[in-house]
Formats: sequence, structure tokens, C-alpha cells
Amino acid sequence: MIFIIGTKFNVSGSERTTEQHRCPQCGALTQFVKKTGRNYITLFFVLPIIPIGKARNLLECPNCKTRIQVDNL
Repeated sequence: MIFIIGTKFNVSGSERTTEQHRCPQCGALTQFVKKTGRNYITLFFVLPIIPIGKARNLLECPNCKTRIQVDNL
């Protein structure tokens, strides 16, 4: 039996920020989306099996999908 494993960064969350921020990539002034991301060991590069590392807090621009890592949300 052959198992193909890899890593993948999974992101979840859909809550909007209360204040508006300017995106460094596209320059839009908008409410960013709060997200949490974490690296996982995956089976066949699809199924997340084991979380590795710490969860990261991110803000995502709804226009261009650029993600910015933040220390606290």
C-alpha cells in the first residue's frame, strides 16, 4: 500500500472587522475578514490529518484575497 503525504495550510473563518483598513496589495479601503490558519500534514495532499505548528491569526482582503498575519485579533 502506498501513502502519499504532504503539508497544506488550511484557513477558516468569516467574521468581518469592525473598522476599515487599507489593503497593502490593492489599495482598497474595506472591512477585512478575520481568519485563522494552520499547517496540517495531509494524506494524498487533500485530507488534513495532523495539525503542525501554531494557529495563525490572519486578516484577508475581500477584494484581492491578500492575507496579512496579525499578532492578535
